[in-house]
Amino acid sequence: MSRTLVAAAAASLLMLAPALGADLPIAKAPVAAPAPVWNWTGFYIGGHVGGGVGDANLSLIPGAGWTAFGSPATAPWLIDNGSPKLRSSGALGGLQAGYNVQSANWVWGVEADISATGIRASRNSGVLVSPPAVGLAPRSFVESDELRWLATFRGRLGYAAQQWLLYATAGAAVGERSFSQNILVDPPPGFNNNRGSTSTTKLGWTAGAGFEYLLSRNWSFKGEYLYVDLGKVDVFSDSDTAPGFGLTINTSSRLTLHTARVGLNYKFDGAQPVVARY
Repeated sequence: MSRTLVAAAAASLLMLAPALGADLPIAKAPVAAPAPVWNWTGFYIGGHVGGGVGDANLSLIPGAGWTAFGSPATAPWLIDNGSPKLRSSGALGGLQAGYNVQSANWVWGVEADISATGIRASRNSGVLVSPPAVGLAPRSFVESDELRWLATFRGRLGYAAQQWLLYATAGAAVGERSFSQNILVDPPPGFNNNRGSTSTTKLGWTAGAGFEYLLSRNWSFKGEYLYVDLGKVDVFSDSDTAPGFGLTINTSSRLTLHTARVGLNYKFDGAQPVVARY
């Protein structure tokens, strides 16, 4: 009898199992959240610091009077000693602003920046004694070339990989240059000194490359290299004790720079990751 009861109970449980199973919740495998997709489109502002090194290449042209009142070797001696290559270097820092548009992985935009700079070069040749064939009194050549500020206006084209952006950039460069050359007769007070100086704003061009990395929704870190060519400035001077006799000097200085800088940008509408909802 007991065996019959056990068998009947087991059969009843087997019949009830499907019905009980239908009432139990079905466990679902967890769905992993998709990786954020970062959007570079938007307006940004920021600041930067860095430095620059370059060359100020001087080219001296003496007036006709140096040959007329001297010897054929006079003008070449002045050219050789008054046309050095000055090494420029110094720090820079300032602000930038721009706007990006992203399409798929490509990002293009515009950026403008302005920097105060301490980039300068100078030389004092000391007293140089000319050979007897030149026939000039000893002279010293003193030059100074300074870039007081620098601004650039550039287009940018880059490739974005999530939080990374690699880009190339090119455009116009504008800067204020201050240049002087003094050719001084020794011993002082001397005579026939030539003194010339200028301060002017020059337009040139720039090109380079950089990267940017999104630190958060709004903030990004950047590093950038720019080559800058600001063309040349000219200085004219006449002999201070014999003006009008053609003892003039025209000297030009052409400035080219390699700059490197790092900075932070703040993006107003935020490079907000897009996350799918479930």
